[in-house]
Amino acid sequence: MKVERRNSFSMSRQLFNRIAREWIVVTLILIPVTAGFSLTHTLGLDALIYDRLLSMNRLNADPRILLVNIDNRSLVEIGRWPWSRDVHAKLIDQLTKAEPAAVLFDVIFSEPGLSPDIDQRFAEALCRSGVVVLPSIRRGIEQSDGVSTEFPPIEPLRACAWGIGHINVQADSDGVVRSVHLREGLVDNPRLQMAWVGNLLINPAARTKDLPGQASQGSAQGWVVDHFIRIPYLRSTQAFSSVSYSSILRGEVPDSMLRDRIILIGATAPGLGDRYVTPISGSAGGTAGIEIQASILNGLLQGRSVAEFSDWLCAFFAVVPVMLLLMIMWLSGLRFALLSSLSVVALTLLACLVLLQAGWWWPPTASLLGVLLAYSVWNWRRSSAALGYLGWELARLDQEPQVLPERTFEEGRIAGDIIQQRIVALERAVDQVRNTRRFMTDGLEHLPVASLMCRKNGDVLFANRCARALVRDYSAHSRLSVYLQHLGHPDVTAPGFSESDQFKTLCDVEFRTPQGLSLRTEVAPMMTAEHGAIAGWLISLVDLTSEREAEEQRASMLRFLSHDLRAPHSAILSLLSMHQAQEDKEGGAATLFVSIEQQVRRALRLTDDFLQLTKAESSEYSLEPVLLDSIVQDAVDEVWALAKSKSIAIKMHLHDEEAVVLADPGLLCRALFNLLENAIKYSPDNTQVNVTLSVDQGWAVCAIADQGEGITSENIAQLFQSYQRFSKDPSIGGVGLGLAMVKAVVEHHGGVIECHSKVGTGSVFRLKLPLLDEPLV
Repeated sequence: MKVERRNSFSMSRQLFNRIAREWIVVTLILIPVTAGFSLTHTLGLDALIYDRLLSMNRLNADPRILLVNIDNRSLVEIGRWPWSRDVHAKLIDQLTKAEPAAVLFDVIFSEPGLSPDIDQRFAEALCRSGVVVLPSIRRGIEQSDGVSTEFPPIEPLRACAWGIGHINVQADSDGVVRSVHLREGLVDNPRLQMAWVGNLLINPAARTKDLPGQASQGSAQGWVVDHFIRIPYLRSTQAFSSVSYSSILRGEVPDSMLRDRIILIGATAPGLGDRYVTPISGSAGGTAGIEIQASILNGLLQGRSVAEFSDWLCAFFAVVPVMLLLMIMWLSGLRFALLSSLSVVALTLLACLVLLQAGWWWPPTASLLGVLLAYSVWNWRRSSAALGYLGWELARLDQEPQVLPERTFEEGRIAGDIIQQRIVALERAVDQVRNTRRFMTDGLEHLPVASLMCRKNGDVLFANRCARALVRDYSAHSRLSVYLQHLGHPDVTAPGFSESDQFKTLCDVEFRTPQGLSLRTEVAPMMTAEHGAIAGWLISLVDLTSEREAEEQRASMLRFLSHDLRAPHSAILSLLSMHQAQEDKEGGAATLFVSIEQQVRRALRLTDDFLQLTKAESSEYSLEPVLLDSIVQDAVDEVWALAKSKSIAIKMHLHDEEAVVLADPGLLCRALFNLLENAIKYSPDNTQVNVTLSVDQGWAVCAIADQGEGITSENIAQLFQSYQRFSKDPSIGGVGLGLAMVKAVVEHHGGVIECHSKVGTGSVFRLKLPLLDEPLV
């Protein structure tokens, strides 16, 4: 049992160690894998998540921004595009009267117009305004020397513009414009983004602040890009304020609507100007460049431009959810693994939304992939370890001793995968445990002895029908102390009894119930299979009523035999002795009195034999260490007179080694006396009885051999039964109780009585008693 518990503990410890190793290995693999995913920047799911989260962004349109759209109405009223730059000059003069805060032109003027005079008039209008920002754009095809270049406004316009900013946008791998560089251009002369230039125009204090986004020191083909940010688009349900280009030329827009506004001028008519696919394009087919510039400016004005974390921060944030999930699954196990994984995914997306609201973007796809891998790989490895341990436990259960005839589990013969095999084996094991439990419950229920199963604290878990029958209202006696107190148990009713040590004092206590039943409590601990700890107690109430009544009847009978039956016979003998003495003095002989005396003595002998047999069969023995030699000598002394009357010699052969036995001296001496008496009675006169005492392999052996007529083999089988006499000689008295008494005494001492006899030769009775280990002091 100790070996099994140690093996079970070792296997459970091995399972824990294996799961711990699997967790460490999975963690060490997933952390760098997740960090590597976060550094690829090619996970398309990031863009989809960004678009969905951006639609929940609560950024509103700045009321200062006003779009002047070159729309279809303007093309109809003014004419085909491109328009003369006199038209733009008139628009700038019209806006100058209204005193706007800034005017941002999203129209490319990188080539001369129809005439230098017209370009000059347009430049003069720009100079009169003093708040116009013109765009530049990167050349799409590199020059022959491999160096990129840009298209700035022509010189007259460039000199009169307040500032020049680039309008280049950054398209992702899916062709959607989501980002822009706030500084971009030639290495020796990079330009700020036009929206940032407009922000500097209306907010000169911004010059002292750093540009949003991460600074970059790298360049390619002579072209540098720096301070990458994501464009904070408005939700699709929102839009910037706008008016038509032709409405301003006609004077339809009041100056109050234009004063102190940031005006962005650009083409919105389909097929005219630049249009891009953006997260807010929807079914419109594209977003005009002027709207993209307005979104960039709107974010800059409100300080809500979306910047990305550095690579190492992205890797760190990507690893955190994976580590969190692994820790949760290690602590909670597989039960809440799916719920924990979904919760971590939700928390990850919520963190992305919160960061986006704060102006930061963290790509979560690497974390989501890490969470998915963590859930899948960890469940796989943990389940594999658990299945291995389950298979070992099922095999160990199958090797347990079976109470019921059941089939053994043979894993290899079950079709299907390992999980199906384990399920089938588990079904068999559960069925085996259920049947065994039912078998044991039914067995306890139908036991003829009142039995109760209790917890360590004394709560009664189960009581069979015999235990329930001892009390009237069993439901009110759910505690062992209450139950035994109702039955009148002396220890429970005594003061000072406590629940903590009740089981130590209840064992082998006999008591009588108020109903007159004699019960004895027997206590057995119920141990756990694995650690051998006490889980509860089994209390049995053995009914000794019939045995105690029989003992009382036996005691009454012994009192009757020893007093009431012996007293008259003793009185008769006394009277006969007195009368015989008187007759002897008178010289007469009364043969009748002699006959009466013989019969009375015979009755007394019968009574004494019956009394000795009753004592021998009882349990009232007073055992003590004695020398068997002295007991044998006492028995020989008692039969010496009888042997002398028949001229029979008793020869004793004693062993040199002392034979010490644990015995009741009186009863053992009487048993030897009966054997010697029988040897003398059944032996002819002038013969010899040999008494040999020896020691043989832990036994003290006393052999009594006579030279009588012997006993047939048929009669030896019934020799030690009561009332068995095999001699036909009427002169030999007795009713056959002596040898029955001998057998009872020897068996109560743990010994053996044997008889070997041959007709015409004599008999040998061998009495064997176990030697006492400790010597007699």
